[in-house]
Amino acid sequence: MNQELPQNFEHEKPAESLGGKIDAMKEAIHSHLKELDEQEAYYEKRRKPLPDKIYHVTTRQNAQQILREGLDPSKLMYEDSEVISLSDNIDFAIGVARVTQNTTERNLVVLEIDTRHLTPARVHNYLRKADPGNPNPIDAAEIHEVHYESTISPDAIKIVKYKKKK
Repeated sequence: MNQELPQNFEHEKPAESLGGKIDAMKEAIHSHLKELDEQEAYYEKRRKPLPDKIYHVTTRQNAQQILREGLDPSKLMYEDSEVISLSDNIDFAIGVARVTQNTTERNLVVLEIDTRHLTPARVHNYLRKADPGNPNPIDAAEIHEVHYESTISPDAIKIVKYKKKK
């Protein structure tokens, strides 16, 4: 059963076709890497140490439970269930709380977190660069954002009074 190849058979075409697919895949990978580089430039991994104090804002009702039990990421209704969002900028933390909890500033409580109680391996520390052309003041400012991947002990948390800057 020796089969002969047709006269017009070009044995290199499948390899050329495969080469074209490989080139397209390489192009897609390079494009994706470029997008990731741009995203990282926007959310630059912060190399500075954490400030001594960072903030989380919640409702008055939630604050009492947090002061008793700690700040547990799995109990945060409006956030990723694996992290707690914190910031060194109280106005930013208030803005996040107002959006995620759909409430007024009057019902919000500022919680100050002592960062000495945090486990460094569970901290993801970011500096979001300012976007001065953005009309939203939260997006226009440079923001230090921290995501913490564990429960924060009640010993590290206290309520602070805060008056918004005019």
